[in-house]
Amino acid sequence: MPNTRLNVSLPTPIVDDIKALYGPRGVSQFLEEAAQEKLAALKKERYKGLIEGYRATAEETVEVLKRFEASVTERRDV
Repeated sequence: MPNTRLNVSLPTPIVDDIKALYGPRGVSQFLEEAAQEKLAALKKERYKGLIEGYRATAEETVEVLKRFEASVTERRDV
């Protein structure tokens, strides 16, 4: 995947900790991993509500579809 170059400002102690764990050239790798984790968590939380909403109305939706199907079938048989 193509990369985009960014200029980011972070507090020095944070950068020092990242470099201590990932090495002096590992800041980009750390930031990429951190961003991926944060984005995954945000997406999961955002879509959690949608999924719960779909599940909450699933039974009602099935019942409506069954009535609709029965109605259409009855009209075809006439």
